Amino acid sequence: MKTALPRLFKCCVLALLAGWNVFPAGRAVAQFDVREVSLDTVRLNRFLEEEAGRVSQAAWARISTRAKLDSERETLLREFRFMIGLEPLPERTPLRATVVRTLQQKDYTIEVLHFQSLPGFYVTADLYRPRQGRGPYPAVIWGPGHGDGLYGTKATRQPHAALWARAGYICLVVDPIQAAEIFGIHHGLSGFDLRDWYSRGYTPMAIEVWNAMRAVDYLISRPDVIADKLTITGVSGGGHLSWMAGAAEPRLTVVQPAAGTADVLTHIHRNLQNMHCDCAYFVNTYRHDWPTLAALISPRAFLMHNSTGDAYYPPEGYTAVLKKAKEIYGWYGAADKVDMCEVPGPHGYYPFQRQKAVDWSNLWLFGKKTQVKEKPVQEVPAEQLGALGGIYGEHPQNINATVQDVLAPAVRLEPVSSRADWEKKRTEVMKALREVVFRNLPARVQPKRTGQGGGDAFALETEPPVTVGMISHVPPAEGGIKAAVLYVASPGDQWQDAVWSFMKPFPLPEKPTSKHVVYPRGIGGRLWDGPTLKRYERDALILGRTLDDMRLYDVLCAIESVCSDPSFAGIDELTLVGKGESAILAAYAAILDQRVTRVILHSPPVTHQDGPHFLQVLRYTDIPQALALLAPSCELVFLTHEYDEFSYTKGIYELMGAGEKFRRCVAVTQALNLKPGY
Repeated sequence: MKTALPRLFKCCVLALLAGWNVFPAGRAVAQFDVREVSLDTVRLNRFLEEEAGRVSQAAWARISTRAKLDSERETLLREFRFMIGLEPLPERTPLRATVVRTLQQKDYTIEVLHFQSLPGFYVTADLYRPRQGRGPYPAVIWGPGHGDGLYGTKATRQPHAALWARAGYICLVVDPIQAAEIFGIHHGLSGFDLRDWYSRGYTPMAIEVWNAMRAVDYLISRPDVIADKLTITGVSGGGHLSWMAGAAEPRLTVVQPAAGTADVLTHIHRNLQNMHCDCAYFVNTYRHDWPTLAALISPRAFLMHNSTGDAYYPPEGYTAVLKKAKEIYGWYGAADKVDMCEVPGPHGYYPFQRQKAVDWSNLWLFGKKTQVKEKPVQEVPAEQLGALGGIYGEHPQNINATVQDVLAPAVRLEPVSSRADWEKKRTEVMKALREVVFRNLPARVQPKRTGQGGGDAFALETEPPVTVGMISHVPPAEGGIKAAVLYVASPGDQWQDAVWSFMKPFPLPEKPTSKHVVYPRGIGGRLWDGPTLKRYERDALILGRTLDDMRLYDVLCAIESVCSDPSFAGIDELTLVGKGESAILAAYAAILDQRVTRVILHSPPVTHQDGPHFLQVLRYTDIPQALALLAPSCELVFLTHEYDEFSYTKGIYELMGAGEKFRRCVAVTQALNLKPGY
C-alpha cells in the first residue's frame, strides 16, 4: 500500500484548484472550483428566504385557532421571555427610586429621577405629571428610541411626553441603554462584533424590557397612578420595546408600538437587519414571529403606528402582521381593540399618530372618544432633565456597561467527582443541546451530490438549495478501506498548502484510508466580506439559527456522505480533523454522530465566547465540557498547546477510564498511525 494519496489524484486536485478543466482520465469537464461552491450567496439567500417562510408558517400553526392559542399561551410566554433573556425573571430587588429635582411647567410638572432595575443598574427617566385634577391618573411608559443627547434620549422627546401629561396621564420617559446618561452596550453585534451574545442568548431587549417591567413596579407603587390603566408606546427602538414589553408584561393594559413592525419573512426578504439595532430582535430559539407577539398581547388594546415610506419597516411587513393580529383578536370578540394608524412619510412618529395614540388609550381605558391636539411646548434645557449629570456627570458605581454579564452569564463548569455525577451532567447537557441549542437543525441528515468537478471534487447539497464543496478520495485497496479521515476546512484553506501537507502520512505506513475535505457554507479559498458575513450571522438569529450551527449541519452531511459510500462498509475508524473553530465544529459533529471514533484538534478555542457560536450554548455548557461528552468512546487528540488548557476534559476522560484516549500529538500522521505512547 502506498503511503500517500496517489500522485494522479494530487495532480488532479492541484490542477482543479488552479482552475484547469481536467479529469483523472484526461477527459475535459466543466470548470469547477471546490473552494467556491460554499461561498454561493445566491443559494444561501434563497435558503434563508425559504426558511423564513417555514418559520412564519410554523409559528402561525401553533396559534392558528383560539383553542390552540389558549392552550399554548403560557408556554409561548415562557418561551418568549426566555428568548429575551428573562426566563426566569430576575429578582425584583428594591428600586431605590430617587427624584433628583422637580421642574414646574404651566400644564405639568417634570420629576427628574432614577431608579435601579437591578442592584447597580441605574435607569434614568423623566416623569411628566399633570397639574390639573387630583389623580390618581392613568400612566404611560414612553420609549424614546435611540437618539442623541448628552442627557439621555428622554431629553429630546419633551413635546411627545407633554401631550400625554396635558391629556391627564402620568408619562414616564425611560432612557434606553447606550443612549442614556450612563453608558451601556446596545449595539452588540451590529456595532461591536460581540458574537458571544448569541452563545450567551443575550439581546439588549433583556435589560430594556426588564427596565420597563420595573417601571411598571415603580408606577403602581405611586398613589397618584391608577395601577390597572397603563399604556406603553414609543418610536423605533421604543417601538421594539413596546412590542416586546407588551408581549412579556401582562400588566400593560394598552400597547402601541410605532415604527417598529415587520414579520420574519420581510426582515429576511428586505435585508432589514442591515438598518436595525440589536434591540430589534429576540434570540429566536423557539421560532416565534411578530403575530406570536400580537397573540401574547391579545386581547388587550393594541394599536400599531406605521408610515408608508418607512424603509426600516415597509408596508409589506407591517400589513402582514396586522392581518394576523385582526384574526387573533376576532376570536375573542375584540376585533375593534386592534388597529393601525398609518400615515405617509419616512420612518418616524408623526403628530397625527401621537394624537391618535392618546385617543386610543382614552377609548380603551375610559370608554371616551376624544380628539386631542398637540400644542407647542416651551422646552426645558436638556441639562435640567439629566438625573445623574448627563454623560459626563459623576456617576455612582454601576453595572450598566456590564449588565449582559449579569443577565446572561457564561456557565461555570463545576468539578465532577464520580461517574454517576458525570452521567447525570452529561444527560442534562445533551438534553439542552438537542432541545434548545440545536433544536432548529433539520431533524434528518439527508445530503445529496448535485455536481461533479474535476478529480474527486463534487458539490454536496445539505439544506436545499445550499450546496457545499467536498473532495472525497477513496484509494484502491485489497480487502477494502479500513479508515476514513474527514478534514473540516477553515477559511482560506487550500488542499496543496494546508490540507495535503497537514494530513499526508509520509514517512509512516498507513492502513487503507479514504481522505475527504468539506468546505462548510461561507468557508472557501477566500472570505466573505464583513457586511456579507454580518448579514448572514444576523439573519440566522432571526430564524433561530447561527451561521456556525448551519456549518455544523454541513459537517454532519459530509459525514453522512462519507459513511454512505459503499467503501465505508466494514470500516474501523472515522476521524474528523479541524483547525481553530472548525476543530470545534468537528467535535460537535462527533457528539451528534457517534460513528466518529476520533477527533483531531489544531489550535481550538477554549471557550464559546471566542466561537464557534451556537444560540444559548453558554447557558448550559462550554467547550471543555462539550469535548468531555465524547468520553469514553471517541479518541480526542490535540496537536497544539491548548491540550494543557483542557484539564477539565482530561479529568472526565480519566474518570471514565479512557485516559489513554485523551492524547497530545504533533501531527495528524502520528495520531492516525501511531499508538499512544509513541
